[in-house]
Amino acid sequence: MWNLVRDRFCAADQKAGLMMTARVVTSEPPDLRTAHVVVVANEKGGTGKSTLSIHISIALLKAGFRVATIDLDTRQRTLTRFFENRASWAANAPWNVELPYHHALDRGNSENVRDNETAEFGAFAAAIAEVEHEYEFVVIDTPASDSYLMRLAHSLADTLVSPINDSYIDIDVFSRVHHDRTQRGQVAQYADLVLQARRRRKLVDQGIIDWVLVRNRMSSTQSNNAKQIATSLTRLAVELQFRPAEGFHDRVIFRELFPIGLTALDPIEEAMRSNALSASQASARREIGELVATLQLPERGRGMAHLQARHEWFDRISRYYRELGEAG
Repeated sequence: MWNLVRDRFCAADQKAGLMMTARVVTSEPPDLRTAHVVVVANEKGGTGKSTLSIHISIALLKAGFRVATIDLDTRQRTLTRFFENRASWAANAPWNVELPYHHALDRGNSENVRDNETAEFGAFAAAIAEVEHEYEFVVIDTPASDSYLMRLAHSLADTLVSPINDSYIDIDVFSRVHHDRTQRGQVAQYADLVLQARRRRKLVDQGIIDWVLVRNRMSSTQSNNAKQIATSLTRLAVELQFRPAEGFHDRVIFRELFPIGLTALDPIEEAMRSNALSASQASARREIGELVATLQLPERGRGMAHLQARHEWFDRISRYYRELGEAG
């Protein structure tokens, strides 16, 4: 499937040009693959994409799922560095340290852009083909840029997680922020990219992209700005068809454990003299669990196999967006 995906998406692009909305009604069943793909992305930088990718991956591993991770940020490679650090720590760790199957893409080095795209697509397709049937979740971290691979990753997403800071600067890449009411609210560049990805996905395999906008790096003190941002996202959720969610507060623990590849979900209290988490560390652990629960990812168990859980997820999420569209 994956070695043909580029041609299929190119054909879908031509069809999508005739469509004016991402809301497509069809009676055909979706062509669901085994792996549920979680793409963490936002065209704007500095929103905490890699931080979310790390913690979502670790949370799924600790829940007992088979997880693969792919780093598309060929320059910064934060996700790759984290798992390198984690693997190093795991070699002598006093407890079992969970690790995903990780793949980092290399940057194309040709002077010809088309040659680079071809090489990078081939590497990406090979990485996906290697994990799509062996793992239950694939978590993909993306760079803060509009690129060929970034757009392709969006079109492959089952769950798209887009972190934003509590700032109208961040909202402006989704919906135009302007003092003039006549220009305010226009679909901005990144939201348009997501809507295009949804149209392509629907045409290719009848799939759906569950778009979750995550308020990230939140301040611990409630401000008037934060309230305004929350109100704006609630309104935009209906217009752009996404689910708003709360992510992480701005805590040191989300950064300080990076050198050893650990997270607040790991038993770090065992290494402390008090043998207990601090209030901030306990809150961080709770926030990670709450975010993963909010994502509403498919969960096998209770006599339900993973692929069956994927179909149940599809029906549930489709119903949500159908009702959201009717409410709008």
